[in-house]
Amino acid sequence: MPVRDPSLEALQDVPLKPYTTFKIGGPARYLCTVTAAQHARDAVALAGLHSLPIFVLGGGSNILVSDAGFNGVVIHPAQTGLDVSTRDSVGGASGAEVGLSIGAGEPWDRTVAFTVEQGWWGIENLSHIPGQSGAALVQNIGAYGRQLSDVFEETRVLRLSSGEVETLSEADCGLGYRRSIFNSTRRGQFLIWSIALRLSSVPQPKLGYRDVEAYFAERGNKTPSQREIRQAIIEIRDRKFPFPREERGGNAGSFFKNPTLGSPEWESLQKRVRDRFGDAASDRIAALRLRPDAATSRASDSVKIPAALLIDMCGLKGYEAGRAQVNPSQPLVILNQGGATADDVLRVAGHVRRTVHRETGVALDLEPELVGFRPEDVQSRLGLP
Repeated sequence: MPVRDPSLEALQDVPLKPYTTFKIGGPARYLCTVTAAQHARDAVALAGLHSLPIFVLGGGSNILVSDAGFNGVVIHPAQTGLDVSTRDSVGGASGAEVGLSIGAGEPWDRTVAFTVEQGWWGIENLSHIPGQSGAALVQNIGAYGRQLSDVFEETRVLRLSSGEVETLSEADCGLGYRRSIFNSTRRGQFLIWSIALRLSSVPQPKLGYRDVEAYFAERGNKTPSQREIRQAIIEIRDRKFPFPREERGGNAGSFFKNPTLGSPEWESLQKRVRDRFGDAASDRIAALRLRPDAATSRASDSVKIPAALLIDMCGLKGYEAGRAQVNPSQPLVILNQGGATADDVLRVAGHVRRTVHRETGVALDLEPELVGFRPEDVQSRLGLP
């Protein structure tokens, strides 16, 4: 006889601060931790009964929750586990391709560590990124020359409106730079249940990213192992993106996206930087600009500019408001120095956006999702002149 899942436990007025890597956030009206599809359906029914909005909270690594919290139902996926299959690769190598299905609640870095232990290539450059595996798909996480879309195959999702479980392909998910349907056109419509990746037992080192290349050049290591690549990424990230830990506050990872500029915008930026900061600064931007992937660029002549470089150029490293601070070592990150409020973070972010826009003409977009904020409060803190 099948065992019936225990009924959903809906906790009321639960502070969301411990559930986020920023260690910031007021209470949720209801918090529902789900490990079975029926739990998710019950949580949706609860929201409908009280006419409340729903927010799906994974590992809390790419969000900022307001100080007032979220007046709705927070669904927290907790289903974990890994399921492995092997098959021949397209090139015909026997057993070269590994299929890995991952529960959405599985911690992402634990997943990466497992694949490196097994010698399965594809996501080692995505090491040391906090959050859950389901959230990795929402953002199409990327780092050091890799992004999830390079290895993503399909996802199992629960449609919140009907409670039905469906399978979505890579094409269905609309993956781009820090983008998917789950944070854009279909936001709030699905609960990601699991994701499936295509990995390879054949070594596929990706070492061309500037920081990674420099790390191994300094050590005279031209052929690093997969374990050495993972360790390099961990050390590089720890210098730039402090892994959120209770004893040192927290952060949400990159707070600003790297802007993609068309040809006229790029030419305007070059001129403006040359006029305000000199030829050396203009040359540096030209040297560090990137060509976006074809799938994510708006046009063939577009370029991606490191937002960190623009923030640094404007002298904003270390800028503080309240207990929030622009990271002095990697200005893409805003740090909770301990006791920061969400309003502190928005004040810092707003100052960065307005300063960069005034000095360079570029409007920086935020990467984390803002949860529980009133639109007028966001506009007052982040709006540009």
